[in-house]
Amino acid sequence: MANGAGDTAEIEALLDGVRNGRADATDRLFALLYDDFRSQAHVLLRVGPRQTLCTTELVNETWLRLSGRTLSVESRRHFFNLAARAMRQLLIDRARVRGAGKRGEGGEALTLGAASDVAADEPFDVLALDRVMTELAATDPALAELAQMHLFGGLGFGEIAELRGVSERTVFRDWRTARMFLLRFITGTD
Repeated sequence: MANGAGDTAEIEALLDGVRNGRADATDRLFALLYDDFRSQAHVLLRVGPRQTLCTTELVNETWLRLSGRTLSVESRRHFFNLAARAMRQLLIDRARVRGAGKRGEGGEALTLGAASDVAADEPFDVLALDRVMTELAATDPALAELAQMHLFGGLGFGEIAELRGVSERTVFRDWRTARMFLLRFITGTD
């Protein structure tokens, strides 16, 4: 989410407002990040002709999940992780509903890439990704958080590095590790 890194001070101020219960801060935060959410939703939904969820619907449903409860946001990093998790959960819920009616034939395809490399990767079932992300979280929560922010939150390595307070090179190295873990478990190879 490109604006997420560029408007750091404004996002921090709005997150403070959210923490203090100001409804206007929530609305302004959504307006500020709307284009970024749409861009990421578009990438996530570019999964083939079977997809019935539209970009606007995914963005609005994500925001409803985030704003429909009292947000206890600790930091920008925490907020972007919550947003990525909400998008992930919406896609998984949709895939489960579609798959239930088709006895497993309705899985949504997704790739192990974000906006920059989505076309270069082979698609796979989003439910398989959820199972593997859960396994990765049990093994290494930090790598799972990174993968979630990159895959579902659309954050680039520079943005993730800033949020985590580490170098971009460290994030890239961690992403390679997380990606290898995810691919190994999805493909069933060792």
